[in-house]
Amino acid sequence: MTRSMRGYCSWNDPTDALCCGTFWLQADFLTLDAQLTEEQVGQAMEVAEDSHDADIGFNWEHLRCAIDAAKGA
Repeated sequence: MTRSMRGYCSWNDPTDALCCGTFWLQADFLTLDAQLTEEQVGQAMEVAEDSHDADIGFNWEHLRCAIDAAKGA
């Protein structure tokens, strides 16, 4: 289950400008592959972050590809 986030962006913007976004949890990755270890989830998250395309965004298919890459598939 993705989580929506809306609030003030203080980590990148010293003006505390409004921002919005989504984030994915370990449970989301485990929904796609319940056999993942915690280390594999971390690796998949890193792959997903490193290969993020803002035109596509983070979605279930993006996470599946990241999981496959983390598992060496």
